[in-house]
Amino acid sequence: MDDFGYHIIQSFNGNEISPEKCNKIGIELAEALWGDKYQVIVCTHTNKDNVHNHIVLNSVSFVDGSKYHNSNVEIALLKEINDDICRKYGLSIIKSTKATTVSEISKSRIANYNRNSGKMELIKVDIDEAIKIAKKYQEFIDILALKGYYIKKASNVISVSTPYYNRNIRLVRAFGEDYTFDNIKTRIYQETLYNKYLKRNDNEKVYKVRIYDGIKINQEKLKTSSFYRLYVHYLYLLGKLPPKIHCEERTKEYYKELDKFHKTNDEIKMIISFDLHSLDDAQKLKTHFLERVAPLKDEREKLWRDFNKTTNENQKNIIKDKIAIITDNINKINKEIQTCKRIINNSEKGEIEYNLIKKRVKKNQDKNEKELTKNKDKNRIR
Repeated sequence: MDDFGYHIIQSFNGNEISPEKCNKIGIELAEALWGDKYQVIVCTHTNKDNVHNHIVLNSVSFVDGSKYHNSNVEIALLKEINDDICRKYGLSIIKSTKATTVSEISKSRIANYNRNSGKMELIKVDIDEAIKIAKKYQEFIDILALKGYYIKKASNVISVSTPYYNRNIRLVRAFGEDYTFDNIKTRIYQETLYNKYLKRNDNEKVYKVRIYDGIKINQEKLKTSSFYRLYVHYLYLLGKLPPKIHCEERTKEYYKELDKFHKTNDEIKMIISFDLHSLDDAQKLKTHFLERVAPLKDEREKLWRDFNKTTNENQKNIIKDKIAIITDNINKINKEIQTCKRIINNSEKGEIEYNLIKKRVKKNQDKNEKELTKNKDKNRIR
């Protein structure tokens, strides 16, 4: 170990682990501890009786140039996470008086750090605030993202990348059982369901749409860059985030009109794209689409028969993928057919309305001519 890097040896009982699994566990440990901020090499050696990993960490971050410090708390976390991963894969943990003492010291250091660290308290406040505000789990993630956090979930355990630390923080380890994935979801949804029960109005269905105004967050950068997380966090502190959110009510009539607009838009696009000039052109285009979709439906029926006959799971998955692709193509053509039908129906309705208007105009003209003739006759008599 020197100023530029750290060297960790991770050993296993060679009788209970393969070199491949050994390497996989080493990579998992490296990702859990140093995430995407530091360069790490995991080398698996099989030249001794026990299979082991050599993990070399570049202590200078390739993201923002910050230095990793291997403090007592970081060492305690390394041991704790390593033991957790080993338990996950059913591997043995060293059991001895010394190992037990070291484990207790590690847990004590982590617990003491969590209690006394002002940064950890800020993280807890941010998470509790997000739970209180959010109406669903995805909104909980979005609220934390606006503050510079990125959530990682594995089974029932949630880890977060924060603007404060180089490493990820496992919420259960830091703050207790109330912060498991299931318990966080329960806390969010219980309050949401209660509020919905109080505010329920069955007489008229009104939809509320959340409109976001302000800076957009790049979710990919939030996942990969701790520097970007810090930037987002400062935007939040400066009041640029979260964006201003206002709710607007939407009724069924609004969505009906919106659907009508989209359908009309599709019809206009089709008329322009296929250069339709008459009702006959629209009828021919509809026939063309029907001829295209028929063989696809036949092919899909054949694939379903093959799917029901085969017992091979891999073959079934391949057939299912093919069916999904064909169904997608059928749906696209069916949409075009429906647009054609609407153009034809609207044209026929338009023609009927045109003829009715024409008759009304003719009737009015005849009436006017009769009145004019009648007035002329009266003038002659005078």
